[in-house]
Amino acid sequence: MVRRAEQDPMSAYAGQQPARRSAVPTAPGMAARVWADLSGRGLATRAGADTIAALQQSAGNAALSRTVGAVDGARSSGPTGSARHVVQRIGTLPGGSYPTHREEEDRGPHFMEQEQEARVVAGSGATLGPPGVPERIRFPAREVKPAEAGLRVANDGTLAVLDKDEPKEFYAVQQVVDNANASLDASGSIVRLALQGRSITVGGRRLSRVQPVLAQQAQQPTSEEFVSLVRSTCITVACKLMGSSRDKTSRVVLGGGTGGFDITPGSDSDPRISSLAGQIASSPDGGLDVPGAVDAAGARDRAAPDNGRVYGEAVRNGGRDGTAARLGVNQHASPHVGEGFAIFSMAAEDQRDHSVQPPTARGDNVWGYHFAAVVASSLDSSCRVTLENYARNDFDRVAREELYDRLYQRAKKSGGWFSTISALEETDDQQAFKKKFDDVMRRLCTDPAIKEVQGLPRRRLQEDFEDHTGRAWFFRIYGGGPGESFHEQQSASGYFNNPLTVRVARP
Repeated sequence: MVRRAEQDPMSAYAGQQPARRSAVPTAPGMAARVWADLSGRGLATRAGADTIAALQQSAGNAALSRTVGAVDGARSSGPTGSARHVVQRIGTLPGGSYPTHREEEDRGPHFMEQEQEARVVAGSGATLGPPGVPERIRFPAREVKPAEAGLRVANDGTLAVLDKDEPKEFYAVQQVVDNANASLDASGSIVRLALQGRSITVGGRRLSRVQPVLAQQAQQPTSEEFVSLVRSTCITVACKLMGSSRDKTSRVVLGGGTGGFDITPGSDSDPRISSLAGQIASSPDGGLDVPGAVDAAGARDRAAPDNGRVYGEAVRNGGRDGTAARLGVNQHASPHVGEGFAIFSMAAEDQRDHSVQPPTARGDNVWGYHFAAVVASSLDSSCRVTLENYARNDFDRVAREELYDRLYQRAKKSGGWFSTISALEETDDQQAFKKKFDDVMRRLCTDPAIKEVQGLPRRRLQEDFEDHTGRAWFFRIYGGGPGESFHEQQSASGYFNNPLTVRVARP
């Protein structure tokens, strides 16, 4: 079986960690990529290089793709001569290569990147922590200076996202925001997008800084560093952003909306998804239609023997691509704004990923599933922006490894020679750790109403961390070019075995 995620302290639900985008190599700049490709085919000239650069700047990547395809068709002979050459739909810009702007009323930096490792800081943002204990456990966000802020830019230049793992904003033209908010409103989403000050100019377009706000708010409150979006667990956040009335229930959308079925995943999968994967594996490529897929999912008992291995082998190296296109799954999953992506691992008996050759053991870094809600798209619909989070269950680990000794030393100093608090030992189990942590927190807490209740100061500190993780969301961008889809980027991360990606929406 795949490794189950750590237990969420607030419920029986176990959250999932998403793929980190840094695991996927960033494609080179569009013009450089096309120039290198033309050079390799003997089609490059100095004048051609200038033309390519001008086309990318003025007409965009789509026009550049069509132009290169026309060159291929004119220069090539045989049946493949008319095939369009595929180029990336997400361009890249290095930091410092574009103008940034600041109006007098703007607040906050242009770019913020969230760290992926929790650590102890001295206070941060809105806090529920106990008085007298300034330490907080956080996933800190740091400013990224524009000179260091590389961008991933949509094909048509209407939106851009910081080229970091967990950016806290994206930039877009007003029409992207207006379109997104109309779709989010129609889906019943809990959020809207708001312009939060600052702007940049990319390819001659002025793009404004965008962050989420709760639907009933016109603008993010100035007293909070980032708005809180329910909880950190990926499926809960995605369901609420898609307008689902239940934390873990969504609807799989197949065939462009012609069919589907509801799912409520458990700790690491959903039986309907597993059954669908088994039917995809056992059917010839292109032979499974939407009604057949819905029937297979509803049966729940048609999973192929050793489902992960059979499915992984079937989809390896582009296998079942015709079926994926027909059903709108894997790299062909194309959710609208107000819908989302969901990627699932299919468990193999040998715990390996058979969708690659040779089959690979992912070790402990295997996750059952990950959900991501789509909150915006470029005006030409070539790129989608997701708002994501994942279960961040690092409180006990960081408290043991980094926080306890700091609090213990301060409490011991304040308690004098008769202090009854004890140092933490490596052999202490969870119960012993909580007992010692409670003793230290009660000694340091300055609010009698909290201090006098056994365990309450510690719980307040943990509740503060859980409130913070609800603010630990981030944006990602996915495109329609080779390697740019949600399915391909997440699969390449190594966090999933024999993955199956579906389009999801509210039930």
